[in-house]
Amino acid sequence: MTSSKYICKPKDKIDTIDLKIIKCLSRDCRASYREISSIVGLTPNAIKERINTMVCNGIVQSFIVYVNPVLFGYEKDCILTVRRIHNKATTTSEDAIIKQLNLLGDVRVFAKQLQGSAIFVISLRPGAEYKIELVADLLKQSGLEVQIAFMSYRLISTKIHSSDFKIIRTLLSNPRIQVEDIAKETSLSTKTITRRLEKLREDRVLQFSVSTNMSSMKLTGYIEFAVIVHLQDDSLYQQVLERIYQEMQEYLFAIPHANQKEGIFLVFFCPNIPTVDLILRSLESYEGVDGTEMFITTNLVYYQDWVRREIDRRLKSEEEVQLHQQPLAT
Repeated sequence: MTSSKYICKPKDKIDTIDLKIIKCLSRDCRASYREISSIVGLTPNAIKERINTMVCNGIVQSFIVYVNPVLFGYEKDCILTVRRIHNKATTTSEDAIIKQLNLLGDVRVFAKQLQGSAIFVISLRPGAEYKIELVADLLKQSGLEVQIAFMSYRLISTKIHSSDFKIIRTLLSNPRIQVEDIAKETSLSTKTITRRLEKLREDRVLQFSVSTNMSSMKLTGYIEFAVIVHLQDDSLYQQVLERIYQEMQEYLFAIPHANQKEGIFLVFFCPNIPTVDLILRSLESYEGVDGTEMFITTNLVYYQDWVRREIDRRLKSEEEVQLHQQPLAT
């Protein structure tokens, strides 16, 4: 992510310009230095310098590719919230919970919350829902408080080709890789790659964002928080989303995982608690909104090995089909 010749400059805390840059990267980590400079008002070289410094200091931890789980036959997300009960001992670790959950689906996100609770986001295939509830019962018996919510994915209409899987696999290693370098890795033309990337973005098969380390950012005067907006009817999704874009731009940081039916994930930055309260009350007043949940995350981990595994499985399957279809030599 940084040049081998780059000298890491210490950075104690970020300023408002850094925050604007992170906001741009959160919405699209493939945005070029020139595109970000036109928004922030600095030169492309200055933007590059600031990004390198934030990466080097661990403020920007990684660039992320969100791949729609529908692509691999998953049906819905399970959002499992676990809290330790005061004065009640438990020997169940978070790593042990992740291992259990991975037997039933694939854990995509682990988020440690303020006051010690933890959120696990698991992609599930059809029929796995009741098994998660069994795991939740076991966790309750071990002395934990557990809350479960399910969110179905929106279907995608895009026909996915083997070339798309090759592009995605390359992006997983470096989400900011140039199209020309993707072409070298995949033996596809730059024209094909550009066209397919645009289509995959448009149909929400792919999203590009960034993972930050809030403890390293040392933000003074800013609060980051995530919100799940629950919808009364999934047909109102687009209507509510458009209103959020129109009215919350000042504070809205990113909308990750924009592929669920029953709810919308949002990330906000704002200067104080009264503004947090104002944002939540405004969201809850929207027509079609059935309540909100707010989270303040202290540590966030994205898991992508499952994506690589699924892509490799499909590419291998296609290779085997092509091999069997080849005419026998006479």
